[in-house]
Amino acid sequence: MDYKSIPDNVCPISYFDTTHLVLRILYHRVNLCLSLGLDCMGLPIISTSVLTMRNCSRDSVYKLFRRLIRVRNKLGRNIKLLELGDIKVYLRISKNKGSIHVYNSYMMNNRDCSKLDNCITINNVTLLYMYLLIRLSGRNVILLNVPDALIWIARVFGIETAVSILDLIHNYMEKGELSSEVNVLLSMLSLLGLRISKEQFENALLPARRILHVLRST
Repeated sequence: MDYKSIPDNVCPISYFDTTHLVLRILYHRVNLCLSLGLDCMGLPIISTSVLTMRNCSRDSVYKLFRRLIRVRNKLGRNIKLLELGDIKVYLRISKNKGSIHVYNSYMMNNRDCSKLDNCITINNVTLLYMYLLIRLSGRNVILLNVPDALIWIARVFGIETAVSILDLIHNYMEKGELSSEVNVLLSMLSLLGLRISKEQFENALLPARRILHVLRST
């Protein structure tokens, strides 16, 4: 399934399963923020109001939130994705209530909203965040908002690198094996001082491989 493009008048929930929807949101967020020169940091991955603005019924939106929380309940608060020596990476899904800024049915943070006319604030909205929790050793923990991390990669290494990572995740979820895009990720990690072979990375992903059947069923 192609997660990158859908008809403008189609509710994305009805067009995609949950995992492809998340990839679509991340892909669109990166392209929008970089093309418009927006900050976009600190935003949830999904909010109820923005989805209803995109022709999605409230019932379908709340069903989506329930599916994502069901995944969290099945797999635990911290879903292990990767383990490489002392480095462990988990996915954390968090739901809460809050306020969002919206311009033309797109979420904005306060900094971006202040630059735009007709940007509105909506209160008491259900928000869903996705974080990467990275344990380096002992008590050394890094918590990264997933959209923020991808936008940072796009700004530092180029949008092609960010899209290659999304393609890698997509192909791994579809087939359960690493595609050629893994070389882009390994090159990026090498520039950050972490040298890993493809075989090491594939073995490190064994925890993620074990949960593919749950992700595919949502």
